[in-house]
This record gives sequence, C-alpha cells and structure tokens, in this order.
Amino acid sequence: MIPGPTYVYACPDCQFRVSKRSIMSGNSFGATRYSDLRIEAPMLPSYPRITKCVRCDCTFWLDETTKVEGAIMPQPVFFYIDVDHIQEVQDEKKNPAFGDQLAIDPALELDLESIKDALFMKVQRNEEDELYLRYQLLWAYHKQLKDGTLTREQLNEDLAHVQNIDALLTLLEEDADGEDGKLFHAELHRFAGRFERSLTMLAPYLNDPLWDPIVQKMRLRCEEGNREVFVLDVP
Repeated sequence: MIPGPTYVYACPDCQFRVSKRSIMSGNSFGATRYSDLRIEAPMLPSYPRITKCVRCDCTFWLDETTKVEGAIMPQPVFFYIDVDHIQEVQDEKKNPAFGDQLAIDPALELDLESIKDALFMKVQRNEEDELYLRYQLLWAYHKQLKDGTLTREQLNEDLAHVQNIDALLTLLEEDADGEDGKLFHAELHRFAGRFERSLTMLAPYLNDPLWDPIVQKMRLRCEEGNREVFVLDVP
C-alpha cells in the first residue's frame, strides 16, 4: 500500500477542522469478504466519506465542497515554552489549513445512530450518497452483532433495520440483472428473515459451476432460519 496525502476538511457550520488520509495505491491481498459485501482489507483501508463535527454536531460530507486547500504536513509542530514567544512560533510554523486549531484529529466515522440521523435529516444529495449511507448502516448493525453490543433478538425486532434493507433493495433494483446482483438481493431478503423469498431467488443458481459453492451456503442458512453474515469466498 502506498499512502497518499492527508487532506483537511472544515465543518461548514463552525469551520472546525478534521483530517482524512488517502491512498495512492493499494491491493486486496489478505482481504476478508463478507456476504453483506463488507470487505476488510489491511492493504486497502477505507476512510469515511462523511463525518459528524465534534464541536457543533453538524454532519457533513468529506469532499471537495468542504476540503481546505493544502494537505497536512507529516512533520510535527514545536512551540517554545516561553509564553512571550508562543504566538510568534505558531505564526511561523502552524499550517494555515489548521485554522484556529493547533492540531487536527482524523474525521470520525458515523456510528449506527448517527447514520440513522443522517438519513432522517436527508443529508444525502443523490442516490450514490444514500446508497453509501445505507450500506454503512447495514454494516454497522452487523458489526454490533459481531462485537456483542447488539443481540440477534434485538436486531430482529428493529424495524429500522428492515426498512433499510428494503431501501437498499429499491436502490439496487437496476443492478439485479447480473448474477451477483440477484444473489445479493437474495442475501438481503435472508437478512430480513424472508427465507422463502431468498430460496426462490437462489434456485436458478443451484448446481451452477461458478456460483454453486456460495449459493449452497446461502441455501443452508435459509433452511436453518439463519440471518447471520458469513465469510464469502468470491469465485
């Protein structure tokens, strides 16, 4: 992996600065892929596209509209201890992209509730933004299941979870023509507990030499009434 510049972004409401790293080149070696399409790749990390300001709670996108000109320099900034000389050194050494801050912290990823709030406030500007947020919400639910902060029983009773799945199905409708799109639709129905619907969508791909290993895993889970995500072996 070859890292790229670290950019600075400003909250549009209060101008509080945050940073976000970038990647010039990466690869998927050693990546783990899940059936909800989440990928954990040590050589291709992902950075948030949206964040919430820790100063004023404004939710904003990390893109060209909020980027501050210039990248954070990697070298540290030093200051004299002598109070009479602090301002002089700050003026000489501080990156102007820092605004009124002495340091810039990385932009935080939205947690599950913050993603819900962002969708409720309709911060998405287009379908691409909404798709990104809804994937993030799906993965946030599944991550909480994995780390034990959410139980399966709680998730099964969470109406917002099913509503998010249905919204994803609607947004992805045009992508359902290909085999991988149809299989992911089937997987979304399984996550929602619609096992018969999922099995119906899987049926044409049973015994398919390309997709059968994955389809069999999905079929078995449907028959067991299992909604859990599994590690995906992509053909």
